[in-house]
Amino acid sequence: MKRRGMLAGIVAVLAAGAVVGAGGAAWKFHLFGRYYPPTPYDDLLKQIADREPAAVFGHAALAAMPGANAASLARALRGRATLSELAPRDPKESRVTEVSGWVVPESVARYAALAAAV
Repeated sequence: MKRRGMLAGIVAVLAAGAVVGAGGAAWKFHLFGRYYPPTPYDDLLKQIADREPAAVFGHAALAAMPGANAASLARALRGRATLSELAPRDPKESRVTEVSGWVVPESVARYAALAAAV
């Protein structure tokens, strides 16, 4: 075996190790987005960019919605338009609710409450 071939093999192994290491770091530190454990409501929750702040707001929204739970919220939201379509439409159709002093579209409050309920 020639020196040039051995050097090329070593460089290839090091490059592959660097790619694997970078991929592992990206997965471990969530560089390409957050990972959330699977739920039965992922079809709805995938519309929320970051569930953690939504869940904080959702706990206050749940307090304003007596008797609401994840299943009832999901039933109310499934089969309707997406969150990005509903949120601007709700205030125009007088569907707003007050949550901790904030007046928000009803769909935003429901999605946040669903994020908090799961």
